[in-house]
Amino acid sequence: MIIKILKYHWRAVLWIIVIGVACLMPANKVPDVSFFLKIPHFDKIVHFAMYFIFTLFLMSGFSRQYGKTSIKAYVLSFVWAFLFGVLIEFIQEKIGRNYNIYDMIANTTGIIVSLLLFNSIKWILRNIL
Repeated sequence: MIIKILKYHWRAVLWIIVIGVACLMPANKVPDVSFFLKIPHFDKIVHFAMYFIFTLFLMSGFSRQYGKTSIKAYVLSFVWAFLFGVLIEFIQEKIGRNYNIYDMIANTTGIIVSLLLFNSIKWILRNIL
């Protein structure tokens, strides 16, 4: 089972590690990004981007696994990305970081936009780049 997951979803698994490290490191260990903090809502942009990319990786894996981009791939990608985002927010609260409903909204927006754009992005990556 682990081999099957890694065969199709190794990018998503690596991205889970990136999100986990970024979101669960102690607040006093977070790198100084004061330059970026001048950008309004920069942290929400980061949440959007992390889950946008995560969902692209999930969709790509499920599309390869099932041989096409199916409704099942969309549903599984949404559910896994959404549940992981909720889990991370609740874990953050338990380890002394802030639980933030607006982070969850940014995460979910990134997921939805990724799902809406997946076929266009897939076509661009395959045919242009």
